Formats: sequence, C-alpha cells, structure tokens
Amino acid sequence: MAVREIQGGFTVTDDLAPYRGSWVAIRDGHIIADAIDPIELRGNPAVRDDDWFLLVPSQLDGSYLL
Repeated sequence: MAVREIQGGFTVTDDLAPYRGSWVAIRDGHIIADAIDPIELRGNPAVRDDDWFLLVPSQLDGSYLL
C-alpha cells in the first residue's frame, strides 16, 4: 500500500504493510527506519531531524485522518 498526499504534497511510495503498528521515519517518500515508539525511532542513527514520523495503523484498510 502506498500512502499519497498525507500533508501538503507529502507522499510515501514504499509499502507500509510490513510496518503495521510501528512508527516509521520517512525521507523523500521512503522509509528510513522503524521502531515500536517515536522515542526509540528518534534514537536511531539513520534518522535525521528533518525526517517525517508516521504511525502506521495496525489495519491498513479504511480511511485515516493524520
């Protein structure tokens, strides 16, 4: 599943299904890292301050307002 137009033209082109229930860091539309919570994700050395954080819903079907 690809998420499109999350906010102001921001898109995710990678498949989010493997990350259900996790937080992901996104840069240039691609998942950089994932973790169980945003604090652990922020501590990942691959994550930069300007990356977007997104909580991937446990179920990917349906509509979500972020």
